[in-house]
Amino acid sequence: MNTDELIDILGMDTEPVSSGRFGRMLILAIVTSGAAAFGLMIATVGLRPDLQSPAHLEWLAVKLLFALSVVGTGVPLLNRSMRPGLEDGTNWPVIFFPFFVAIAAALATLVVAQPQEWGAMFRGATRVSPARCLLCILFFAAIPMTAIICVLRKGAPTRLKFCGGIAGIVAGGIGAAAYAFSCRSDTIPFIAIWYGTAMVLCAVIGAQLGPRVLRW
Repeated sequence: MNTDELIDILGMDTEPVSSGRFGRMLILAIVTSGAAAFGLMIATVGLRPDLQSPAHLEWLAVKLLFALSVVGTGVPLLNRSMRPGLEDGTNWPVIFFPFFVAIAAALATLVVAQPQEWGAMFRGATRVSPARCLLCILFFAAIPMTAIICVLRKGAPTRLKFCGGIAGIVAGGIGAAAYAFSCRSDTIPFIAIWYGTAMVLCAVIGAQLGPRVLRW
């Protein structure tokens, strides 16, 4: 048997891989891990007591809009990063668009507010609110990070640090969405700075983990 015959045999009865398979796996991992992160939030810090009031529901919607917009922009990037050759054409700066919008809204809020109010806007409801926000989002993002990495390992990512960073920022968005139901700080600057910082920290952690856990 020569080389050409061996190639012909290996090429027989091959079936095309569904292009949407990895995408479906990724969405399933995000939905299930998001539910797990929400359950973890309920079991640890709990829902905000006054969450059902109309004013606080509006703030919840703002927080969810920021967090889920990060997830929504990151998922297509993750889906492409799992396939060799596609990641180079990825328009990855789009992941920063929700952050730019949040920062612009925060700056606009500060412009119309009195300078003496700025400290309270950044600090949130209590002095420990920033630390609580960062720690809770990082904690709740751990489950989504693990689930997303498990899916990515089934693909063939080549830009491991980039892929890990996007996985981290998407996991951070899911963690932020879970924490939004407990967060008592209702100002645009607080949301933009501390939610944004927590998600960026998740991205940094993911970028450091990528070359270690996604190598194939």
